[in-house]
Amino acid sequence: MIRGCIAALAATLALFHWTSLDLRFQSLLFNAETGQWILSKQEPIARLVFYDGPRLMLIVAGIAALLLLAGQKWIGWARNHRRGLIILVLSLALVPTTVAVLKKATNVACPGKVEQFGGPLPHVDVFDTYPDDARPDAVQRCFPAGHASGGYALLGLIFLFRRPGLRVAAGSGAIAAGSLMGAYKMAIGDHFLSHTIVSLELAILIVAVIAVTVKRFEAVQSKQ
Repeated sequence: MIRGCIAALAATLALFHWTSLDLRFQSLLFNAETGQWILSKQEPIARLVFYDGPRLMLIVAGIAALLLLAGQKWIGWARNHRRGLIILVLSLALVPTTVAVLKKATNVACPGKVEQFGGPLPHVDVFDTYPDDARPDAVQRCFPAGHASGGYALLGLIFLFRRPGLRVAAGSGAIAAGSLMGAYKMAIGDHFLSHTIVSLELAILIVAVIAVTVKRFEAVQSKQ
């Protein structure tokens, strides 16, 4: 599965590098006549539902999982789901952290800052460089999508369940949550489509690596 994730990630990067899909898709969310995005960052209800609310819920989920792990001695359910809780906690921590580190290194601008949508910068992707006469004054931190990565980190929930149906439901819910969070950021001009897709693929890869690592560590511990 890990090799498949890496292959999918490479294919996605190549697709968006060699096509104009990002610009074409983003243009559907932008009114060139008014210079406005389909949603305003100042719209309070949308911000609560798709930004502030999900961030708070992710923090609560992480704290709850940590508390369950800490209390597993007294809580039978937590003791029986120890591996899943560890994977979930690590996923909620490492997926957004990895994306945040990459955002600092890629130097890719948000849609709202590129020329096609009224900004000062040319559109470049992760494999491009800015022209000498159009370099940004500060590092651009828009790739991959950070907000969506928090929702996709919930893929760690899959490992809390043993029944296939519940695992599918948990995975689908995590993907839906991250995608809605990513769609909101695209609708306000903060991310391109590729940014969100790459965050999803990175999350799947990171969670898979975490799950394999935790399983192997437990196997080693059981032999000691």
